[in-house]
Amino acid sequence: MLLIKNGRVMDPKSGLDQVCDVLVQDGKIIKIAPEITEEGAETINATGLVVAPGLVDIHVHFREPGQTHKEDIHTGALAAAAGGFTTVVMMANTSPTISDVETLQAVLQSAAKEKINVKTVATITKNFNGKNLTDFKALLEAGAVGFSDDGIPLESSKIVKEAMEEAKKLNTFISLHEEDPGLNGVLGFNENIAREHFHICGATGVAEYAMMARDVMIAYATKAHVHIQHLSKEESVKVVEFAQGLGAEVTAEVAPQHFSKTEALLLTQGSNAKMNPPLRLESDRRAVIEGLKSGVITVIATDHAPHHVDEKNVEDITKAPSGMTGLETSLSLGLTYLV
Repeated sequence: MLLIKNGRVMDPKSGLDQVCDVLVQDGKIIKIAPEITEEGAETINATGLVVAPGLVDIHVHFREPGQTHKEDIHTGALAAAAGGFTTVVMMANTSPTISDVETLQAVLQSAAKEKINVKTVATITKNFNGKNLTDFKALLEAGAVGFSDDGIPLESSKIVKEAMEEAKKLNTFISLHEEDPGLNGVLGFNENIAREHFHICGATGVAEYAMMARDVMIAYATKAHVHIQHLSKEESVKVVEFAQGLGAEVTAEVAPQHFSKTEALLLTQGSNAKMNPPLRLESDRRAVIEGLKSGVITVIATDHAPHHVDEKNVEDITKAPSGMTGLETSLSLGLTYLV
C-alpha cells in the first residue's frame, strides 16, 4: 500500500481540485478522501504539492533501434518519468525505421520493460520512401498506435490521400510533419534570422502552412483524421482553424519550445536551439498560445529529440542535427508560459 497525504489532488476528468489523501494498492488508486488512515502503508507527505494524473506525450524520439548513442528507450523513459509523463508515443524514424511488424515487435518488447507506458507509431511509407504505404492493418494488429513519417514530409499528394483513405478505413489516424522541401532552404533556422544573421536561406513559414493547407483539405475530402505535428506559425493556426470550421477531423499539437522561445535563442544557444520546424517570431509564439487557449490546438507534445553532444558541437552550425530534449522541462514551461 502507498498512502499520499495532504496533497492538492487535481483530476481534469472529474473536476476534482482539493487537498486530500490518495491510497494506492498494486499500482492502482483505490481510495481518495479528505482523511485516510492505513496502518503499515508507505506514506508520502505531499503537503504543498500537486497530485495529478500522469502526463501523456504523443511525440518523442527515443532513437531505438540504431541510434542509441543519442538515447534509448530506457533513458528516454527515465526522462519521461522525471518530467511527470507516464505515457509516451515514440516516432518511427529509427534505424531501421519502424516499417514492418518484426521491427515493431522488437521495439515494443524493449518498451515493455519500462515502468511507464511506452507506445509507438509506425511509418506511413516503407522506410520513409514517400512512395509505398506500409501494411497499416498488420502494424495496427501488432501494436502500433498510429502512423507518421515524422521528420520527412510527404511530398506526394497522391500518397497523402491514399494514406488518409487507408487510415479512415481502419479507424486510425496519420500524423504529419509539414515542411515542403521545395519551399524551404536550410532547415532549423527561421527565415528571418537565417537571412539577417547567418546569411543563408532558412526554413520558411510558407513551407509549413502551404503543405498543411494541402493536407487538411485532403483530410476534409476523405473525412480522415489527420494530426498536424509541431505547428509553429501564426498562419498555421489559422489553417487548422479554417479546416476545423469546415468540419474536417484535424487536430494539432504545439511543442513547448514554440510557445516559450523565439529564433533569437539561436544567437545564445547555437545548435542546441536548432530544430525542425525552427523557432519562429514573437508574433508566432503568441499565436500558438492563443491557439491553445481557443482550443484550435488541443495537444502539447514535446518532440523530445536528443542528440549526442559531439553531434551538436560542430564548427558549422548548419551541419548540426536539428532537435532538442523536452520531456523533463515541458511541464515547467507550460506552467511558466501558459498559466
